[in-house]
Amino acid sequence: MATGNGKALRAIAIYKFAKGLALLVLAVAAFRLVRTPSLDHFARWIAQLPLRSGHGMVLHWIDALLGLTPRRFELIGIGASIYATLFLVEGWGLWQRKRWAEYLTVFATASLIPFEVWEIYHHFTWLKVLALAVNVAIVIYLWRIVRRGG
Repeated sequence: MATGNGKALRAIAIYKFAKGLALLVLAVAAFRLVRTPSLDHFARWIAQLPLRSGHGMVLHWIDALLGLTPRRFELIGIGASIYATLFLVEGWGLWQRKRWAEYLTVFATASLIPFEVWEIYHHFTWLKVLALAVNVAIVIYLWRIVRRGG
């Protein structure tokens, strides 16, 4: 494999590792909040924060979070764990320059793009647009490598 490809694959692997680790943190938090005392403690802590009416979006997000049921936290934890595993496997495989990881990353990343577009359409943020652009670039780059055979 050419050195340029190796550096790019390492950069993509780091990106996948970062996403995987962030989702692991989310999963741990969701599983921890399933227990009602933890959620109650979190709600009391949030209530003591000096949030003013100018933080409407933050307050809305907190209200939505506190309105989730324990079952919903479990589902969030399970989903985050599954995606974290996928991203960490992709990252490890790309770091090791495994051919199967290139294929896995192309197909897994491409399969999530329609959901990212839907999410941007319904809840637009520039950060989501940036993430979509990065994922599209990864798919195009890896697809070219896969088609050329390395």
